[in-house]
Amino acid sequence: MKRLLILLLLAAAAWYGWKHYPELLQKRDGHDVVIENTSGRNMERIRVMVDGQTLVRESLPDGETATMPFKVVNDATFRLEWQYSTAPGTHTWSGGMVPKGPMMQRHIMAIQEDDAVMYRADNK
Repeated sequence: MKRLLILLLLAAAAWYGWKHYPELLQKRDGHDVVIENTSGRNMERIRVMVDGQTLVRESLPDGETATMPFKVVNDATFRLEWQYSTAPGTHTWSGGMVPKGPMMQRHIMAIQEDDAVMYRADNK
């Protein structure tokens, strides 16, 4: 009886592995955050916090963009912190929405001259 139970458990595990093998090995795609610097100044110490993780970029010259990939486990919002090389003080912004799935998105944050952040999200 004990051998039969073990044999049934092994058969169930083998069947599950056979049916779900592609899903188990499939690499899941993630989100991207794109920072666009249109502020007219060089940005430094850029930090993007989302779902308990921090994405870092040390500098971003004016007119350039930075792309950072990330994955989330829960629905989350963004917190963006940055400084300028010519002015003291930290600037912050919070907002946006990141769904945990199934759709993956590219989250674009454009920093304007007046330190306003224009946020938009596009599906990948």
